[in-house]
Amino acid sequence: MSTGRNDPCPCGSGKKYKRCCQGSGEFTESEKSPQLTPRQQLDIANSAFSLGDISRARQALEPLINRSRVSAGVWALACRIEMGEKNFVKARDCIARAVELEPENYSYLYNYATVLALSGEQEKAVLMFERALAVKPDLWVAYHNLAHALRDLGRSSEAVECYLRVFHSGELNIGTMSQILLSMHLFCMDEHEKLFAMHCKLGEEIAAQNPRVDPAPRVIRKREKIRLGYLSPRFSREIVGYFFKPLFDNHNRDNFEIYLYCATPRKDELTEYLSAKADKWIDIGKMSDSALCQQVVDDEIDILLDLAGHAPENRMTAIARKPAPLQISMLDYFDTTGVAALDYYVTDHFSTPDDTPQQFTERLIYLNQPRLVYEAPDYAPPVAIREPSGGLIFGSFNRHHKIVPQVVQTWSALLRAVPDSRLLLKSARFSSADVQKNFLERFAECGIDKARIEFRGSSSHAEMLAEYGDIDIALDTFPYNGGLTTCEALWMGTPVLTLLGNRIISRQTAGMLHAVGLPQFVAGSETQFAEIGKYWSEHREQLNSLRGELRPMMATSSLTDAPAYTRDLEVHLQRIWNEYLVAHGSS
Repeated sequence: MSTGRNDPCPCGSGKKYKRCCQGSGEFTESEKSPQLTPRQQLDIANSAFSLGDISRARQALEPLINRSRVSAGVWALACRIEMGEKNFVKARDCIARAVELEPENYSYLYNYATVLALSGEQEKAVLMFERALAVKPDLWVAYHNLAHALRDLGRSSEAVECYLRVFHSGELNIGTMSQILLSMHLFCMDEHEKLFAMHCKLGEEIAAQNPRVDPAPRVIRKREKIRLGYLSPRFSREIVGYFFKPLFDNHNRDNFEIYLYCATPRKDELTEYLSAKADKWIDIGKMSDSALCQQVVDDEIDILLDLAGHAPENRMTAIARKPAPLQISMLDYFDTTGVAALDYYVTDHFSTPDDTPQQFTERLIYLNQPRLVYEAPDYAPPVAIREPSGGLIFGSFNRHHKIVPQVVQTWSALLRAVPDSRLLLKSARFSSADVQKNFLERFAECGIDKARIEFRGSSSHAEMLAEYGDIDIALDTFPYNGGLTTCEALWMGTPVLTLLGNRIISRQTAGMLHAVGLPQFVAGSETQFAEIGKYWSEHREQLNSLRGELRPMMATSSLTDAPAYTRDLEVHLQRIWNEYLVAHGSS
């Protein structure tokens, strides 16, 4: 039995546990006393870990790890501690010992599978998830992570089956269901009805669990400035930050007040920049949904703009309570949210054509600009161009799980069409030998020799940008296109070859290429994808000349025209706010 907060402390002090070892934050001599049983020592380590005190938990566990006989529970906690520090290899070794001792413990099997997946050992992870499910078939969270592992192995149909099974089970939390929706876009080319139904199902579930409650009455009135509230878990040097900063910098502060609601767990210099220049900065990371809603009401926000949608660490459960009169989804998510409390979604005419099969629960705000505007970092190096000698080098810096089987097949057809070409793949997971082995096998099945493929792992952002000088043409993933990856390739003078789809995420790169003036790199079919690559392999001097002109082309395009983008959005914001005031008799 574990020690309760109000139980006598196992150290023997006579105090309650919560007022002694559990809450002290430091070890007392009594905690190291020989009179403590291993069970009591493990309780202390568990309590420290639950309080987030990793070093204290590690110190409490150390004497137990060094015993001649170590229990499965000790090894399991050691795994959790190492995972908290992202020491995945050590975590894997610890939980393996726990499984050896208790091979039928589904919790240990599940944790073992999870850490194997995080270590890049996806094939072993799949086997371990299946073992856990054999012991406990209703361990629904295991299906979700099993689907991720299958996805990473290129077993798409099995992954989708797992995702759908668990999504419709009714047993998962809202955050996990959002993750599944995000993942489904990796595979769904034209399943418009299926995706819309899934979004509506999740939207209804969010609304049911988070009914609208007016925290406190607010008088809606017209003011000199419209008060905008932007909410994001990514006010940092992550994807959203690169697209939000140019908008933020160009807002007309004579007409708008800018409040930023920050749920950003990993903060950096961009976080500091935005917090210093916002009219008001509110850190909401530890706020409950009700507290966040009350904050938005107290701040008298007119329009709340959510930048996350169903992306990780979103606050959709708070947004569903409708804390602001008007609420908008934009930037990071590329589909409807399905949440009725969101009134509008921001898109553009290329991303969402008039005859689109896409469906939304929100009303659409159509920008005349691309729906994303990019600003390159100051440290981006000059464009570097390879000499036109040797075979063409294609490359992709997209995340590995976006390279689904259809992408491998299409890229392989291109490599076969250009026999002396090579492929450079770069992302964090490509430093894993297991991930490399999996991709080499997948390309080999399509007739591509392993000698033609080069892998590179993660590097600093500036170094990564410089590595675009090592490739000639970047290859886009589909149906989940690049976003920031595409912009960075173009800024570094590297054209991007893409396949046009029917959804926002599968039209994203094509829209950027049209904005910059490179429609010739947009393929309408997989056959044309290979034909375009082959054409440029036979016109190397023309390709290098284009590469030298690409950064100036992008710098003068609508893709980087932040003032025009911001003015365009502001016109719509003023329009919908005025319409709201008129409709509610507050004009």
